[in-house]
Amino acid sequence: MNRSRLLAPFLLTWFLFFSWDGLRAHFSPDDMMNIDSFYWTPGVWRLFVSQFLLWRGYYRPMGGLFYLPILGGWGLNPLPYHVALSAILLVNVWLVYRLARLLEADWPAAALAALVACYHAGLSNLYYNTAFVYDALCGCFYFGALLYYVRIRAGGRRPGARQTLILAALMVCALNSKEMALTLPAALLAYEWCYHRPLGRGAVKIVGLAGVLVLLDLYGKIWGVDALTGMEGYRPVFSLQRVHDFQRTFLSDAAFLHAGWGGILAFWAVVTYLAWRPGARTVLRFCWLFLLLAPLPIEFLPGKSQACLYIPTIGGAVFAAVVLVDGARAAASFLSREPLFGRLGRPALLAAAIFYWGRANLYRKTADAKPVMAALGRQTAEVIEQFRELNPQVRSGSHVVFLNDPFQEWDMLFIADLWFRDRSITVHLQKKTPLAPAELAGIPSWFDYREGRLVRLK
Repeated sequence: MNRSRLLAPFLLTWFLFFSWDGLRAHFSPDDMMNIDSFYWTPGVWRLFVSQFLLWRGYYRPMGGLFYLPILGGWGLNPLPYHVALSAILLVNVWLVYRLARLLEADWPAAALAALVACYHAGLSNLYYNTAFVYDALCGCFYFGALLYYVRIRAGGRRPGARQTLILAALMVCALNSKEMALTLPAALLAYEWCYHRPLGRGAVKIVGLAGVLVLLDLYGKIWGVDALTGMEGYRPVFSLQRVHDFQRTFLSDAAFLHAGWGGILAFWAVVTYLAWRPGARTVLRFCWLFLLLAPLPIEFLPGKSQACLYIPTIGGAVFAAVVLVDGARAAASFLSREPLFGRLGRPALLAAAIFYWGRANLYRKTADAKPVMAALGRQTAEVIEQFRELNPQVRSGSHVVFLNDPFQEWDMLFIADLWFRDRSITVHLQKKTPLAPAELAGIPSWFDYREGRLVRLK
């Protein structure tokens, strides 16, 4: 009981130590696009119905339930968005700990897995870039659904009608958060196969229900309104080279290992031996399957790294924590017979591992994450601040033109839409869609960007 009471404040302190400065980060340019294009402009009604229409393929509608309430309460102040993101990540820490315990990991192993979930420098943009809230939300509902199901099954029961409905709701929320949730049926099947063979009719029904939901969602992602496969970077290429590139990125970000084919094959040989050797723990076999299955939605896509690896990295964290604790126990047993190291028990070995992990994370954060975090969205932040200082107001139903702006893409349009927050106002960017002089003359509100400042011309 005492150790459980100490664990929560320790994990909270660890989380805040590594991630508190993320609260000062700016918006990323993707935030403006996501909020405006996918949620604010289509409106609240479409956001509501899109939660239930998986086959329509609306863009990650759960993200809108994160963005729009904060937009309504705090506007374009990034701090509340980062606070909410941190709260989701802290919930995920608890979910990871409880799930690891129900998967029969020892208390120290579950605590170490939760420690990794608190902060992982290889996934650093998860903690300061709110555009990756989709990964945090998907992880929350993904692990929430797994935890809910495993808790029922670990108690020797099968989900009843009410529990099946709750489980389906968690799955839908996960699917509405990000496409990583497409592997949920496979994860449930892997759990049943590892812990409750042979599969019963109840398990087959649950996995079948999850499969139907996934197929509906997959249809939407391929042929829906905002089909992901129609967007750049979301067209899979099924090739051995793509597998190599993903595995290399995964090992670099999740395990701090830089490897080519030799290192990749060696890694999988080691984890396969540890998971499937005679007498291996069931939790290791489940995590091995999870490591194999969880990355599939992104394994054949280009450039998926850091926060995108959140869910499979948690599976790897549980695996590594179990192996580490078992190894520390064996080492402590051996050292107990040595005259010089007899007092060096398992707690000391685990404390040394925690110190090493913290030191490695601090180094990676200082060297890699902090410079990127400081530069993230700086131009967006400056323009929002200039809107705040200028505080422009325009009539409903009118047109607004920006003659010049500092962005290469459509960022000024997104920012202006979210500043005015009036769907009857039409914003034009002269750089992107030039208006003829006669059309310009009829627009009542003109803005320009001169010498790094937003100015109103009329």
